[in-house]
Amino acid sequence: MDFYIQDPMFEDGYSLHEALLKASEGATQGGGAYAFVTAGGAKLLFEDDSFTKMIINGNFRLIVGIDEITSEKALEKINELRNKFSGLEASAFHHDTKGSLFHPKFSWFKNNTGGVLVLGSGNLTEKGLRRNREAFSIVEVDSTKIQEIEEYWNSWLDLNTRFLKQIDDEEVIKKAKENAKVFSRLKNRAVLDEHDESIADPSFEVEQEGEFQEEHAPLISEFIEEEDLGAWIFDESDPALVAEIPNNNVRWKQANFSKYAFENFFGAPAGVNGYYRMLLRNVSATGTLGETEIRNSVSVASHNWRIELGAAAGLAYPTLNRPIGVFVRVSTRDFLYVLAMPTDPFYNEVRQYLDLEIPATTNNQMKRHITSVDEIRIRCPHLPIWNITV
Repeated sequence: MDFYIQDPMFEDGYSLHEALLKASEGATQGGGAYAFVTAGGAKLLFEDDSFTKMIINGNFRLIVGIDEITSEKALEKINELRNKFSGLEASAFHHDTKGSLFHPKFSWFKNNTGGVLVLGSGNLTEKGLRRNREAFSIVEVDSTKIQEIEEYWNSWLDLNTRFLKQIDDEEVIKKAKENAKVFSRLKNRAVLDEHDESIADPSFEVEQEGEFQEEHAPLISEFIEEEDLGAWIFDESDPALVAEIPNNNVRWKQANFSKYAFENFFGAPAGVNGYYRMLLRNVSATGTLGETEIRNSVSVASHNWRIELGAAAGLAYPTLNRPIGVFVRVSTRDFLYVLAMPTDPFYNEVRQYLDLEIPATTNNQMKRHITSVDEIRIRCPHLPIWNITV
């Protein structure tokens, strides 16, 4: 058995996300139950190539808790994934047991030699999979034990057949909507209308809250996913990298970095190809937060250390000035980035900042500077990363 503590500050740490993906490799079937699920968490796990292979060639049974947090948006995403992958089965655990919360967080996987159990404190959310401080264990078992686990799992499913509902069941959807209302009731004072003194008043009446919910209904579905958005919040002290992106002809989106930045900022060991899986999200020139990019580090014999940047796809490399990437490490192997192109209004301040920090390089080498968020905020105040929208 191996034990891990997931910690966003621990550079050599291991995430629940990575553990689940590793356990799924070579697996033919499995199952898992999670108390809380978000759309981002489901996407992060089930749309990864490693997990996809398993649910194309085998099957996985997911049981989703809907007592709290899990939203209609999450259920819609799971339903989409279920329709996309025939090997993914999903049910909602909708029970009526008073004083009992559906609260498990585990998965099991069966392979040709035995199997793997991954169990701990993390939920199937982006924060639970990578950002939160969680603890989990990985237990490898032989073929006899995994057979016992599978039989035990099936007997538990049989016992709770009446509580296992389709993801798109009307009662399940109704409960998910109620979760959104409860969640927003906890958040409305501080988030939805922080300037309304009546909401900040503890004596705020229930019927007024009902009116408030109706008024702000379009916002509720957004705030219920705060669990996912919270995985991308960064602190002023977080590490940052400002780096020129070299021209690599039509493939310059495969951005090359120095060995030092590759190892000490991105945390990927040089000389080991695809060792770590990284997550990146681009912030566009208008401040829009892009889709999560799942990347493997690339380290090849030619001493190139590459990470693919989705924001560069389809763009012609500039003829005069080099593009500059501004990266913020929000957690272990999780990064936000802005790709500053010469035509962007904030490019010149980034260019001037990098030129002042590194006035010249030998042999026209790329300029790269590791710093912190607070310094970049002062020196480059117009970067769109300071005003992210979704």
